[in-house]
Amino acid sequence: MDKQSNLITGVITAPAQPTDTAKILFIKIGELTLNKYYRLLSKARKKGLLVDTGELAAISHAFLDSLVETDRKR
Repeated sequence: MDKQSNLITGVITAPAQPTDTAKILFIKIGELTLNKYYRLLSKARKKGLLVDTGELAAISHAFLDSLVETDRKR
């Protein structure tokens, strides 16, 4: 997730949690949330857009919980 815009810029798979940078925040999510993300992404791409974290949080309680947990760690 791009910290400044709150847009989800991509998905990666890694054996360990990547280190956040000044610009990018990595959030661990599960398969169900990932499926919801891909559905939103499909709709967004038709309009030439990216998915906003708020959109995904609105339909995925697990993602919202991940955001809260990530914020607590900072």
